[in-house]
Amino acid sequence: MATVDARLASLRKFLESHASGETVFIVEGGGEFHTSEDPFSYLLEHGAYTPDGTRIVLFPHSIEGVDPLSLSLYQLIDEAVEKGRLTLPALESDEIGGKALE
Repeated sequence: MATVDARLASLRKFLESHASGETVFIVEGGGEFHTSEDPFSYLLEHGAYTPDGTRIVLFPHSIEGVDPLSLSLYQLIDEAVEKGRLTLPALESDEIGGKALE
C-alpha cells in the first residue's frame, strides 16, 4: 500500500507542475527553471540553456503508465536536453503511386 501511496503522491506532484501551464526543467545544481513555453518550443528556440546561461539537465516526467506515443515524445525531449538542442529531422513524404506527396 505504501508503494501505491508513493506513486499517487508522485503523480499528484507531476500533475500540479503541469496544471499551472508552466514547463519545469531541472538545471545544473538541482534547481528548477520554469517557463510558460512548452518543452518542444523552448528547446527549439533556446536549446538546453536558461536565459542566464545555466544548463538544463532534465525534463522531469513520469515513465510508468505512460502511453507509447507520449513516452516517445518524452524520449525526444530527453535526447534534446542531452544534446543541448532540439533538432528535428527533415520531413519526408510518403510515395503514393510512385510519386511523392508535396
